[in-house]
Amino acid sequence: MQPPEILRWETLTKKRFDQIDRSRAVVLLTCSPLEVHGPHLPMGADALEGEGLAERMLRFLPEHHQDRTFLKLPFIYAATGVVPQPGSLHFQPATTMTVLEDLGRTLAAQGFVNVIVSNFHGGPRHFLAIEQACERVNRRHGIRMACVFSLMISRLTEGTSNLDHVLGGIPGVNAPDLEGDTHGGLVETSQLLALHGDWIDPDYKDLPRMTSDLWLEQRGGQRREAKRGGRVRDVLGMIRAQRSTAGYFNELSYSGAPANASAELGQRFLDVLGAKAGQAIGELLDGTIGPEDCHSPIWRLRFVFLNPVMIRLTNWLIGMRNPIA
Repeated sequence: MQPPEILRWETLTKKRFDQIDRSRAVVLLTCSPLEVHGPHLPMGADALEGEGLAERMLRFLPEHHQDRTFLKLPFIYAATGVVPQPGSLHFQPATTMTVLEDLGRTLAAQGFVNVIVSNFHGGPRHFLAIEQACERVNRRHGIRMACVFSLMISRLTEGTSNLDHVLGGIPGVNAPDLEGDTHGGLVETSQLLALHGDWIDPDYKDLPRMTSDLWLEQRGGQRREAKRGGRVRDVLGMIRAQRSTAGYFNELSYSGAPANASAELGQRFLDVLGAKAGQAIGELLDGTIGPEDCHSPIWRLRFVFLNPVMIRLTNWLIGMRNPIA
């Protein structure tokens, strides 16, 4: 079956736009940062992967949704929680929320009912800002605006940023390579090789596997045990983990094993994640689940991550010094 056609919003004429049944149309938007992803990946890695995931997702939507009109907006790069190195562009969570709320309001006013926000950036301040904006739009305007990334991490990773449990069994994957693979490593490099291979620096093959745990061990620190759980029970433990992560990304700009990446693995990763996303969004379009079911496991802690005072306090506690903010 051929995947549904995707119409790029910026290419539409008024005549073509007026032919669209907005009540059945699905607006696709990716909101991800321009951010350093190691020395080898393009700055737009998260946005390019977010768009790639959304497009792959459509192949796996239930058949009765395949005849919908899918409209793709240009991606939005107002994002926070980026790697604090030159090249990354940093915004406050409030900026992300304002942009998405304005967008949701104008789409609702024009009769659109379904808006799917894609993302491939695991910073909790960012995806919680998306969730907050979607929740406000839905409450005020009565549409279905949801963050597929948050729904996916809720269903697949129980709230962590690691995909080892989901992707470790794919043929060709060396499962240990996925440990600590959170940024610019095996998964992201493989997906970008599949999506935009000509934009990848070929020197990725020479990059050693590195994670924050290995970095800590090299400095005589204690290795942090990986924890999996849908709800954060130990805020102090989370702060300690963020402190070491902040120090790591002040010095390095990737985490994982990019040298073992391949375009073939990238296609398999996209198929697995796209199938899971397609199933979930199919349920949303069917009404089996609602936007309120699309939150991440840390939704209840959004005040800690999104309140400006709490952001400053947390940055102080973890020793975050962001030279690009």
